[in-house]
Amino acid sequence: MNTVNLPGSQLQELSKCITNGRTGQDACAALFLYDYCLTVWDEVKYVWRPRRLSISSCAFMIARYGVMTATILTTLPNADSPAVDNAANALRLISIIASEFIVAVRTWAIWNRSRKILITLAVVSVAAVIPAAFIVAESIISTRVVPLAGPEFIAICSLSISNINQGFVVPYVLTILYEFVTLTLSLIQIIKWRRSIPSQVRAPIIDTLWRDGVLYFSFMLVLGFMNIGIVLQQGIPQIRTGGAELQAVLHSILSTRIVLHLAGSTDSRDITAPGCSVYQSSGAIFTSEFATVDRFTRGGIREDG
Repeated sequence: MNTVNLPGSQLQELSKCITNGRTGQDACAALFLYDYCLTVWDEVKYVWRPRRLSISSCAFMIARYGVMTATILTTLPNADSPAVDNAANALRLISIIASEFIVAVRTWAIWNRSRKILITLAVVSVAAVIPAAFIVAESIISTRVVPLAGPEFIAICSLSISNINQGFVVPYVLTILYEFVTLTLSLIQIIKWRRSIPSQVRAPIIDTLWRDGVLYFSFMLVLGFMNIGIVLQQGIPQIRTGGAELQAVLHSILSTRIVLHLAGSTDSRDITAPGCSVYQSSGAIFTSEFATVDRFTRGGIREDG
């Protein structure tokens, strides 16, 4: 491929295409690898070492290694081919669903496995997942590759497009609404605990639940609006892949850290702390079951094993 005889506008488009097309994917890969190196020992300690297959460990693996596989695919030389792009899109969707499942089960457990909360979360989950899955499926079916800087440069400067263009706004909006519901339900219960249990005797796991919930929603809210802006921006279509990859990577990082933080909080100090109780487990868990306000005011401490 000879670029000597290319007009200035085409050279500029080629340069912009290569820069925008690779920067996002490379940055996401570096972010995921950095977090993986920081947390891999905790994963071995709380997920692999117990050697017990559970819903929590399965969701953890899907959220973590689905994104890892998608990240690897997007860094391959033929990442712009329809087959690779479709596989990466499917893996991102599956990983995000697993991440949201972790948050949903955490919310349900915070409410002491209330049947009403379970039904609410199930309805909201179905309402959010079905339209998003339909849009992604339609995108995969209708995907085609178009050159951005001339047919001769399609191998290094191309874009996978589909019949779903600005329709990708819908999954991002549904994700924001879903996460708003789960965060609101979680914080209602957590705030009750924080107000009723003095900080001097409050178990650290309550603060862990508060911090992780607010942090998760804050990141996802900002990222959701950012991706909506990218989808609506017609001038930089190749950055959409980077934005979608970042969404999946942060979902994976934050949701798996929720599991690892809670697993790391179940030490003897938390179990014996007045005002709360935890499930005694050496494996990964979603949350702990806390004593109610009435139990605390009566001085009761319950440990569920």
